[in-house]
Amino acid sequence: MDALEQKATTRRTYYCPACRSVLRRILGKMGPFWGCTAFPDCKATLNDIAGKPSTDINENYCCPICTRRMVKASKGDYWFCSGYSKGCKVTLKDEEGLPQAAQLCPKCKKFMVKRKGKNGMFWGCSEFPHCKTTIAIEASSK
Repeated sequence: MDALEQKATTRRTYYCPACRSVLRRILGKMGPFWGCTAFPDCKATLNDIAGKPSTDINENYCCPICTRRMVKASKGDYWFCSGYSKGCKVTLKDEEGLPQAAQLCPKCKKFMVKRKGKNGMFWGCSEFPHCKTTIAIEASSK
């Protein structure tokens, strides 16, 4: 049995919790999710966690400020918060199909940005000079 046949035989089938039809993985504008193949009769959906359906929320697609879902912009290489019209103006760069990982300042809760200093790369608060918080980046995580 070659690798392709083995992958096809080991692929798991997941079933809809509402109607027991087969679920399928869909790449939506808010990231991947699982939808029922009986749509539109059954509108059940589940979140995608590591390629499997789940009721848990995938943290990769959550706004780091308000925890709403992040939405991939139709034009451009960035993600924006689904709460944009409600006042949350968070935008994150697209990194290989995922929103950029965001780090928040421990003091003012604004975004930390990667900066280069005389001693190498570090995280600095985006509110500099009002907030001067910095965090060293370990050599292994550059």
